[in-house]
Amino acid sequence: MSASIYHDLGSVAQEQRQWTQARDYFLKALEGFAEFQDQHGLMVVLGSLGRLWRESGDGSLPGMVAKRLGIAPDEVESGLRKMLEGE
Repeated sequence: MSASIYHDLGSVAQEQRQWTQARDYFLKALEGFAEFQDQHGLMVVLGSLGRLWRESGDGSLPGMVAKRLGIAPDEVESGLRKMLEGE
């Protein structure tokens, strides 16, 4: 399944307030976009993950993203905050 389809499924789950399902779909989308070095797709899914983080209050989400991207959780949290401020 393509990363964009996982992103769409995550968006539907998020609208239905199914936080865990949305997180899992968005993380699969993130992995797919990262694998193919799709920068636009990465930015879109990171924005979705930021909104999910804000809405769900899932404190573990930045760490999960960081693990998949191979960067520090603090960097992810800072980036997500900046994205949310820009909305």
